[in-house]
Amino acid sequence: MKKLSIYLMLTFAGLFITACGLEDNEFASLKTAEAEGSVVVPGFTAGQVGQIDLNTVEVSSAQDVKAFTVTETALPEGVELTKAEIVFEDGTVMSATADGKVSGETLSAYIASIYGRRPEARTVAGNVYLYAMQNGAAVKIDAGKVSFQVVPKAPVIEEAYYITGNINGWDNTDVTYELTNGGGDVYEDPVFKIRIAAGLAEGNYEFKLTPKSGLGGDWSKCLTASATAGRFEFDNAGGNIVIEAVEGAKFYDLSFDLLNQTYTISAVKFDSYIYEAGVNNEWGKYEQALYCSDGEGTYTGFFYAQDADWSGGMGAFKFTGAFNDWSHGNYGSGSSTDEGGTMIDSNDSGNLLATPGFYRADVNMVDMTYKLTRINSIFVVGSAVNNDWDNGVGLTYNAEKRCWEVDTEIGEGVIKFKGNGTWDNQDGNWGGTLDNIINGSNDNIPVSVTGKVHIEFYPTCDTKSYAVVTAL
Repeated sequence: MKKLSIYLMLTFAGLFITACGLEDNEFASLKTAEAEGSVVVPGFTAGQVGQIDLNTVEVSSAQDVKAFTVTETALPEGVELTKAEIVFEDGTVMSATADGKVSGETLSAYIASIYGRRPEARTVAGNVYLYAMQNGAAVKIDAGKVSFQVVPKAPVIEEAYYITGNINGWDNTDVTYELTNGGGDVYEDPVFKIRIAAGLAEGNYEFKLTPKSGLGGDWSKCLTASATAGRFEFDNAGGNIVIEAVEGAKFYDLSFDLLNQTYTISAVKFDSYIYEAGVNNEWGKYEQALYCSDGEGTYTGFFYAQDADWSGGMGAFKFTGAFNDWSHGNYGSGSSTDEGGTMIDSNDSGNLLATPGFYRADVNMVDMTYKLTRINSIFVVGSAVNNDWDNGVGLTYNAEKRCWEVDTEIGEGVIKFKGNGTWDNQDGNWGGTLDNIINGSNDNIPVSVTGKVHIEFYPTCDTKSYAVVTAL
């Protein structure tokens, strides 16, 4: 039996105390390791294995990936190596089997947490500890430092993919319908998206996704439909991906997660309203609608961009697809300025920002952009306002009521509201009736109250804007 066996027997006999009591015998080289509670046994070490490519093995939570070797030696009777662990240089502890196997899933996640998920060889180092048991007593053995060269589990993801199908004549060279992840690192953001118009082909759409490197006739790399719904196959291993035609759909949104091999397809039908939610209305508690009159996805509305003590002096807001309900779209910042910007639909999206003030917003849900027009002033004009159709009387914005208001005196006649002192619809040119005020209407607004009045004007969007005129 080798010296290791003797060392372990003495250890369990209580002789592993310190090196000072062993100077005059053959165990003098035995010493307590720096790691508290562990011992160093001469000749008992963990060894390095070759490169661990987790893309060539079955990766799971089971400990079945060989990460290190252990010195081959005989153990004393009744002594068993029961388990091991790796303590990496950053302090992360990973459990292992006594023969040096770890969970591929855990190892891949650890490498990805440091370097990202790109499937390139990465080197990390850590100390290996093994546990020996005899009659219920345990010894922790320091088996030394080992380097690990690991390729994390991940498919090869290219920078762009293209639809090749019946909407473009199955032309493998066509780049009209490009899916992208927004231009970032494809392993940090592996979700590729596109919005395509409905009606490009009769009935259902059928297609494959061609990676950039496969353009020009190479079908072998195409992404195709798996037999499992919502999943896809690499390397042209499945069937065509199908978009089933939906009556009334204007567009289809496609989203492919290249890491998890999943995809979703959703039909886009534009409802009549979307909603602004921000500091001004307690993030959607009070309705602030934008209206789409033709079903084509462009929405217009008016609201006040209000700041908060945390917003750096900027008005903060978002748009959502349903009143006081974020599950129908959380449209936040792709980019934003006082003139507008781009939007993304994500629970992690940032707030849209603008200098505090009242704005007209034109939101294009087709290309996910929005435009802001600053409304610095609103005036009430008309025959009831001293027949003044130019300047009239200025209103003041009340942020608490979310309306423009003024105390003034009016006579018999009609009124209109105009923004920024112009008759431009972009600035606001409101007419109609008090309970249904429309921007761009040529109709003057009748009023039945005369004398001293309080006027409140609520310009939100067409079909929802109104005014209240109350005698004082």
